[in-house]
Amino acid sequence: MPRCLRAATAALLLPFVVGCGASPQGTVTGTVTLDQEPLKEGIIRFEPTDPNAQPVDAPVTDGKYTVTLAPGEAKVVVRANRVVGKTKMYDTPDSPTVDKVVEKIDAQFNDNTTLKYTVTPGNQQKDWQVKNRK
Repeated sequence: MPRCLRAATAALLLPFVVGCGASPQGTVTGTVTLDQEPLKEGIIRFEPTDPNAQPVDAPVTDGKYTVTLAPGEAKVVVRANRVVGKTKMYDTPDSPTVDKVVEKIDAQFNDNTTLKYTVTPGNQQKDWQVKNRK
């Protein structure tokens, strides 16, 4: 095979061999405490400030969470529900009932959050302390 043909073939195949490397990701692991006790069950959401990036939710179970997302600054929202009774699913006499829930965590950690975190590539640890809604 002529040398110039080998060089051309190698140049054409190089992108396939090297690949289009995936963008780096950051994995954040940590705890969420509610009034200094592990949050039994909830959701933590990282909302990137980059308008092209999607928010990422992770469950909080027994105070622990893990989330993987693109590096960059993100607003952080923590939510958990408290059951306050039962309510009918429909406005009919034979309607089944479901739990009636309200937000358990103070608005400063969700609706009015000022929590932020800068995600870096690789693994990192971040713990959050939140308070009950008043």
